Amino acid sequence: MENRFQYLLDQLAEAQFERDPFPHLYLTNFLSEVDFKDVVTSEDVDLPTVRNLDELFTKLDKASYVPISFPGCTTSRREYRRWIEVASKPRATHKACEGQGMALRLKSPRNDAVHSLNEFFRSEEFQTALRKRFGISSSTRVEAGLQKYLHGYEISPHPDIRLKALTWMLNVNPAVDSERLNFHTHYLTLKPEWAYLASLWEHNPTVETCWVPWDWCTSVKQQTENNSIVIFSPRWDTMHAVRAHYNHLVTQRTQFYGNLWYEESTTGPYSPQFQDFDFVNRRNTPSRRLVRKLERTVKTVKDRRRP
Repeated sequence: MENRFQYLLDQLAEAQFERDPFPHLYLTNFLSEVDFKDVVTSEDVDLPTVRNLDELFTKLDKASYVPISFPGCTTSRREYRRWIEVASKPRATHKACEGQGMALRLKSPRNDAVHSLNEFFRSEEFQTALRKRFGISSSTRVEAGLQKYLHGYEISPHPDIRLKALTWMLNVNPAVDSERLNFHTHYLTLKPEWAYLASLWEHNPTVETCWVPWDWCTSVKQQTENNSIVIFSPRWDTMHAVRAHYNHLVTQRTQFYGNLWYEESTTGPYSPQFQDFDFVNRRNTPSRRLVRKLERTVKTVKDRRRP
């Protein structure tokens, strides 16, 4: 039987790419008015207001949301509670971030619209349409679902790892004032003094990308509109980030989130972190060890490009 969201394929085929700050599709009013209302008012999305974290976890459990391993998040409720209550950072907090939140994915949708949309995002038809629009010819696998992100969720600016072929994010926030809340995705550019990082990533495709501090970048725009979707294929300049500071007892940041992942990685073993490139603040030059690694990487890339 045909999925009720097949009409979205036409929108994807007709959408024009935006170029600022990097190539991406940005569609507003993505779902029809009726479908969007069905989704955001459903028991899967619009959870009741609660008084404390225990009640919030209870409501999330009842709705079948389960913690997932996700960048900028901890899966440990104990660690998360300690961070909320006594400002004790979770152990895996990234050095470019101030804290960690929790990401939870809906396991068993109860609402028909939510179930159908979830299936649509996993469908071969949707994946084929995305691969065509973004010129992806390599084999990929899909990972997608409806997710909620609690207070403290943070990923500092980054262009995604090279194994990721594509990302999409559809805002389905239940709060009427959600566009004014402080939990939306930023799209950024590196500041001039840090722009050499983009060149490094562009011309050395076997060097893995990394997260960088917020003050290395300038935020160009945010995806605040409800019922808007952003889709992009990661490359050296697709800098994006999130820092959620809001009252998750009243409402939660909610998205249909998904990725296409390459089946095979072409990235080399070298995965530097932002501290390795902090020559501006440290007022020094690259170490000999770093220079040797970069020289070997450049030589490898050149050798592969020779006919």
